[in-house]
Amino acid sequence: MSMIKCTECGKEISDKATACPHCGCPMTEILSATKENKKEEKVKPIKKKKIKEPITPEQKKKRILIMSVTAFVLIAAVALTWYFGIKIPQDKAYAEYLVTFDAYNQEIENYNSTVLNYNEKANKIIAANKELTGVIEEAQALIDCGDTPYESETMTTLNNTLKNSRNSICETPNIYEKKTALELDESLNKSLASKISEANESLNAERSEIVSATSEVGEESAGLSVPDYSKIIAEIKDEEELLENSYTIQKQITNPTQDFVLAKINNVENIANVVCATEENDPNGKLGKDGGYTAQIYFSSPLLGTETIAGDKLIDAGTDAGGSIEVYKTVEAAEARNSYLASFDGGIFDSGKHTVVGTMVVRVSTNLTATKQDSFINEIIEALIEL
Repeated sequence: MSMIKCTECGKEISDKATACPHCGCPMTEILSATKENKKEEKVKPIKKKKIKEPITPEQKKKRILIMSVTAFVLIAAVALTWYFGIKIPQDKAYAEYLVTFDAYNQEIENYNSTVLNYNEKANKIIAANKELTGVIEEAQALIDCGDTPYESETMTTLNNTLKNSRNSICETPNIYEKKTALELDESLNKSLASKISEANESLNAERSEIVSATSEVGEESAGLSVPDYSKIIAEIKDEEELLENSYTIQKQITNPTQDFVLAKINNVENIANVVCATEENDPNGKLGKDGGYTAQIYFSSPLLGTETIAGDKLIDAGTDAGGSIEVYKTVEAAEARNSYLASFDGGIFDSGKHTVVGTMVVRVSTNLTATKQDSFINEIIEALIEL
């Protein structure tokens, strides 16, 4: 018994079976079909192997030529693609970049030139402001030094001038820094055209910003004006000198020495003879005592025809002969004495015009007319405060 394939369903079955147990095909048909298939297989022709013919020299040359031409075409295609697709766009982009590069550095030069002109003006303004500020600070220090002026209005006037001067100071301008020119990056020439174009666009944008900055600085420069503070400074200096003199005057008339007073009134035209009271002949008995004066000086005057009176007689005559100057240690003591004398003004004990000068009480005779009293006492004051 052998196994065969059913020609109907393709499954293996025994050649002893009467029919295919799978599909029911009769064995006679299966055997008949099997025999036909075997006959066909025997009839199939046998394929013969082809024998390669040898390549001739001419064929070999032809093949080499074809390969060479093909290689040349490929190389040329690659070269042309590189040249027209890469090299030319690269060179064009780099040439455009160089134009932008030169334009950028030119704008840097324009900007720096504009900044230079601006900064020259700005520095002059800053210097002028600094000078005026220094003068103001110096004058303010004089006001704040703690000294007392003879004439308080000299301090008030200077204070007001300083206030106005501070308001006159113009705004301090900014100083601009110069920009640095670019150095050419030659390695950029080896980059792709797209990268060069990006660098070109970026540089162009920066150049536009510099152009705008140059315009702004130029407008600011045109609006700058160097101030002339010479008149203001001169005014401050003049008033500062007046205040300094006023301080000096107040110091020299504050508890001055007897010799100082004598030297000063020696220049008064209408004072003739002078005599200084001593503790022994002081008619008021206040010389050198607490609350009293440190010096008492009497004088005669041709205004009263008393120019010949001198010595003890002048002391006995008192202020009636011309007047006197009483020197005190403090302003308060002088003011107290002046107030005491004022209590007799206009009465039978009126001793004449009197006033406080520093820490001195200056008195003139009541025997003079009111006009002459005013004129005489002003002469004495001018002599005492003369620097």
